[in-house]
Amino acid sequence: MLGPFDLLIPPALLLGSLLTLPFTLASLALKGEISRLSSWPQLRHLWFQHLWFWFGPNTKILFAPRVRPLLAQAKGVVLDIGPASGIWMSELSEAVKQGKVSKIYGVEPNRLFHPQLLASAKRYGMADVYEPLDVYAQDLERCGVQKGSIDTIITVHVLCSVGAETTELVKQLHEYLKPGGQWLVYEHVASEHLPVRMWQYLLNLIWPTLLDGCHICRDTMQTLRQAVEWEKIELVRDIKEGYFESLPHVYGRLVKAA
Repeated sequence: MLGPFDLLIPPALLLGSLLTLPFTLASLALKGEISRLSSWPQLRHLWFQHLWFWFGPNTKILFAPRVRPLLAQAKGVVLDIGPASGIWMSELSEAVKQGKVSKIYGVEPNRLFHPQLLASAKRYGMADVYEPLDVYAQDLERCGVQKGSIDTIITVHVLCSVGAETTELVKQLHEYLKPGGQWLVYEHVASEHLPVRMWQYLLNLIWPTLLDGCHICRDTMQTLRQAVEWEKIELVRDIKEGYFESLPHVYGRLVKAA
């Protein structure tokens, strides 16, 4: 906790994103792919891929104390929603090695990450287990994933970025869980403190544009609790984060009724 200086962390990330944009544009020029500038989704995905190259792995150490114990609970057939480059692949591989996980679908609509996902899966001995899916979470049936067939859903820093209406997406993903299936969650959410939440809303005027559709002020905890009926809700705020934390987290597990 940095006290009031925590308020400066999101602007620093926005600055990092802006500084990454010239590199993205230069890479397009060097590859002779300037035509991709005409497609905002393509440019946004490539821009975020370059940002994540340095940001994702370098921040893993900050979140690992909460995320690692969470992923250790994964079992059966897993939907890994929005894995990006797969920075948590090593943790998932432990569950595979222990025989707890039999299949992992990496639902990553930014296909630029797929080569990294496949390479990481091979590196950690999961080439036959991990399958990237080039779809958004709401389009899973197009890839043959059947409703009621999933034992574990994982969302780590994902629900802030879904383009669909979050409540509706939670309802849709809930249908893919088997009875008794679990949803493992680690998400940044809206602050419970009004002054900090107002700061989040101000930042959110440009946050989604610079960070591939991410929203800094979604009340994901309430959405997950209220969108559907759960048999068990073990979802809490991270009490180690202070009053001024501008990217506060909730984490835990939700279990579908058997």
